[in-house]
Amino acid sequence: MTPRRAAALLALLLIPGMYLVTLVLALMDHPLTGSFLMASLFCSIVVPVFLYAFLLVIRYLKHRGEEGGKEGPGT
Repeated sequence: MTPRRAAALLALLLIPGMYLVTLVLALMDHPLTGSFLMASLFCSIVVPVFLYAFLLVIRYLKHRGEEGGKEGPGT
């Protein structure tokens, strides 16, 4: 399994799960519900950003590896 496919699968599992947890926590009546809800909302923003950044790094490293084997005009 490629890293890109693994990241996509992770996003497919994590993002809907986080939204479901956020919804359930919003409906609960517990003293810590506010803290859990804020943590869930934070993760709902941060996790997709990190996954996107991971995919950008993979793309950069892939293109860098392809260009590394070419002979430049100065060599």
